[in-house]
Amino acid sequence: MSFSNKVKLELSELEITNKLEALLELSSILKVNASISIRNAFININFTTESEYVVKRIYKLIDFLYGYECIIGRVENNNLMKNGLFTLIVEDESIVNRIMNESGFDFYGNYVESINKMFSRIISSKEKGVSAYLRGVFLGAGSIVDPNKNYHLELILTSDEDVKLLEKVLDYSYIETLFNKRKDKNIVYIKNSEMIADFLNRIEATRALLELENVKIKKDLRNNINRRMNFDMANINKTVETSMKQISYIEMIEENSTMPEDLIEIANLRKLYPEYSLKQLADIHNPKITKSSVSYKMKKIEKIAKKLMN
Repeated sequence: MSFSNKVKLELSELEITNKLEALLELSSILKVNASISIRNAFININFTTESEYVVKRIYKLIDFLYGYECIIGRVENNNLMKNGLFTLIVEDESIVNRIMNESGFDFYGNYVESINKMFSRIISSKEKGVSAYLRGVFLGAGSIVDPNKNYHLELILTSDEDVKLLEKVLDYSYIETLFNKRKDKNIVYIKNSEMIADFLNRIEATRALLELENVKIKKDLRNNINRRMNFDMANINKTVETSMKQISYIEMIEENSTMPEDLIEIANLRKLYPEYSLKQLADIHNPKITKSSVSYKMKKIEKIAKKLMN
């Protein structure tokens, strides 16, 4: 099961207890991804999705609000979709009219009130209203990538007014998003893991949020280990590079002159242990000396070698 479907399954199982919240969730699902049609001279609401959990959620919401049992169907899978498509139809015209009137949009899919009024309606229930609205938008038009692969949540909307309302609600929730246009579709998406976590928390997808947080912890730990390893490797490379230069100076002195007595011990140690840092050389020097003393001796060796070069 994809991560998106896991989230939608979790959302479909949330208890429905409040009529205003149920209406906000239902209306946002239908507004972003439903169509109105006329069949046998009657007006129907039609919803199509790849997710059986979204269809089940809409069914539960309509049953809770209106005591009406929708017709659910399934189009057999084809080459494009493994599980096929699920459809939900509201055929009772009186129920259709009630849904449209109470949701606040007309038969053309446009809001009958201003965006500001719709926004005020959503935030009238404070956090719960916002949660219900965003949950509906995600169920109707959202998807999320498995966080093990990438951090990416997107909401695909066709209507500009849907985008405006969504952006107002997201701004109200301090959730930062990005925007893109794909043909006739408006893509509102989130790539920041913290913002995705805030969104999942807002829509009450608790299990998905915990999974995301666990993945983030593992990724952060892995990244920290990699950074540390890279840092250590860089230090090793630097030590070896410096050591090779020092050995070349030592060899030049030994071939062309005589190594001063006070430098013989450190010169021999450097040739024996080219991978050692100055601190490690200081610890094995006999008698034991400080790191700064080793550094001083190495500089004396370099100075003598450079004089010989000239």
